Amino acid sequence: MSDEPERKALLQKLAACDTATLRRLAALLTAQDNAADSGKSYLDYLRPVADSDVSGLKTSEKSYGNSWKLRGGVDTFHMLKRKWERLEKRVAAAIDASATSPGASPYDIFEHLAADRGAEGFIDDLRDLRRYLVLVEAEMTARDAAGVADSDRGYLDQLDAIARADIDTIEDKEKSYGNSWKRSGGIGAFMMLARKWDRIAQRVTTRIEAKDGAPAASRDNVFEHLKADRRAEGVIDDISGLRQYLLLVEAEMAARGEVEIGTARDNRTAG
Repeated sequence: MSDEPERKALLQKLAACDTATLRRLAALLTAQDNAADSGKSYLDYLRPVADSDVSGLKTSEKSYGNSWKLRGGVDTFHMLKRKWERLEKRVAAAIDASATSPGASPYDIFEHLAADRGAEGFIDDLRDLRRYLVLVEAEMTARDAAGVADSDRGYLDQLDAIARADIDTIEDKEKSYGNSWKRSGGIGAFMMLARKWDRIAQRVTTRIEAKDGAPAASRDNVFEHLKADRRAEGVIDDISGLRQYLLLVEAEMAARGEVEIGTARDNRTAG
């Protein structure tokens, strides 16, 4: 039996994709195995990376207070969006090898992290996004616990628990799925990040009407969407899932010896 009808249907779907999606698919098709893979060693770096996030957020709060949520859920979502777009723009471009740095293929997040050794380079963009995702979940958890519309500084009390939960979730999944998250290399790992972000953006950029006791949610208001979302697997699951994949990526690069845990800002403060 000919597979021509299926082939045509697939080609039609591809033709309907936007350019960014086609670039991602092309990168997957040309992906190669990475000999530098750490195996299971990345698991040893999960706790140090998560601890550095908690420490860094508490240090930042001393300088900047609650400024990250000062203008509400819309501005908070736009900060997340800017961080993601900055990260994707950088990883979408190829980097030529030089005498002091390896090159990087488009969308290969591992190669890009290894190639960018700047004091505040690509790794800091990745960490900033992950930490904003921690803050968003911490704020909503603190609001729910206290029954308030804004937790003030209460979100700080949730940071350690979220870090522990992320590590527990990753370790539980590792028992079932092993290293499957990085089996397709740095390009496959980035595509998993992209899918999680795309799900978050699709939901949060859509206005939701009040229904069955759940409140309405305005377009782009991440806090309202988190409160209104009653789905079995909702926005909060995509936020925590993206954050955990970002944690895995840094743990893998730390295990390879390609990055120093903690942001450049953290390391300067500690030093």
